[in-house]
Amino acid sequence: MADDTEYTESDIWASPSHDAPLAARPKTPKTPKTPKTPTGPPASETVSRDDLLRRELEGVRSVNEGIEGLLGTLNRAGGNMQVVAKTVANASTLLNTWTRILSQTEHNQRLILHPGWKGVTQDLAEQEAEALEKQRAAERKAAEEEQRREELRRRREEEETARRLAPSTSREVARREAVCPNHLHQAHQEVAELQG
Repeated sequence: MADDTEYTESDIWASPSHDAPLAARPKTPKTPKTPKTPTGPPASETVSRDDLLRRELEGVRSVNEGIEGLLGTLNRAGGNMQVVAKTVANASTLLNTWTRILSQTEHNQRLILHPGWKGVTQDLAEQEAEALEKQRAAERKAAEEEQRREELRRRREEEETARRLAPSTSREVARREAVCPNHLHQAHQEVAELQG
């Protein structure tokens, strides 16, 4: 440091001479380099951030795969449920058919084992007799209906005839009243009977 104090103020402002030995010249201190402006995080942080993003991406992909697997399982389960529903419907149809077969078998067995059963020929004859009886009943009913209509028509004709005869009867009643007032009550009764 003693060397530093030897220089005077005039020496400091003086231009260095080119002839002066290098050792005699004062050394200019090195200026520190200006650090470069960082454009992103340091390399160690970038690597760790990229790693974090990759790990998160892998996690999201694994969740997506899990969800896709779940959806596939649900679709297969839905298809299996349709198969089960069809199987149950088929089983129900078969059960109904089997029930009808058993019922008919029991009926046939009762017929065969019944002591009064005379065979299919007798059954057919009985069915024909029942059909004939139903036909006769229908014919009787139709004949009775026709008879009622005829009776109703006959009554209407009689009433019409009575109405036509009623005015002349009323004249006769008036003549009787003029002749005999006692017969007034009897005349009203006759008119009522003819009209009724």
